[in-house]
Amino acid sequence: IYSLLEKQPRRRRTVNLLGYFAPLQDDCELYDILRGVGFNQINEISRCPDFAAYKAMSQANVNIILNPEARLAAQDMEKRLGIPSIELTRLYQVAQIHKQYQALAQVLGTTIDDSAWHERAQAVVRAVREKYSGTTVAIGEMQNGNAFEMALALTRYGFVIREIYANLGPDDFVYLRHLAQLSPDTQVYSNLSPSMLYYRGQDHPVDVTIGKDAAYYHEQAAHLSWDEDIQPFGYAGVISLLQRLEQALLERKHP
Repeated sequence: IYSLLEKQPRRRRTVNLLGYFAPLQDDCELYDILRGVGFNQINEISRCPDFAAYKAMSQANVNIILNPEARLAAQDMEKRLGIPSIELTRLYQVAQIHKQYQALAQVLGTTIDDSAWHERAQAVVRAVREKYSGTTVAIGEMQNGNAFEMALALTRYGFVIREIYANLGPDDFVYLRHLAQLSPDTQVYSNLSPSMLYYRGQDHPVDVTIGKDAAYYHEQAAHLSWDEDIQPFGYAGVISLLQRLEQALLERKHP
């Protein structure tokens, strides 16, 4: 996708967001944070209105990788165009999002005040914990998030994660170790295992599922697909996820 870009003089206040074929949700705080530290031009491939705007991506001073699948593209752009990169991870743990923004500030040699967004996300978490603590959840990997990190986040917000359907990668074990301490009864299944042909979700029901694969195993639960093209990210992603979870639970209760 980025191979047609040609080297141009870099502009100090321009940044590219790499990783998705669709843009981040419009209310994502990352846009305001980047503008607040001096980037007045934020490029995303999905928001380029024409080919000229696409070509202007080669003027960026830095690439921000939002999805590991974009690492090779970023490496190529650094080699050919001289654009360095910074990687951010999509997280659903509010505390870790805050730490990541502070780490970003250090890399950029500036300060980031994310307190307003941080406090809003914390308020939504508190409200959801008060209303839905103990709600049982099954999480699949066919959704906009890392199933293990999401499970850890929701566990910390008071939900009970009964099952995870996902294939473990090297980056997942850090989440799994914490999850094992906080929720030792959580079961992890591989969608690729032939033994899943004999899996019977009705034998251990849950209140709500996240991801279409989890919905397949638990037909009677409330369902949140969470797989739209527009990408959730940051505090805004946490708020959207919790609001959509509540909506799914309410719709099941009052169809």
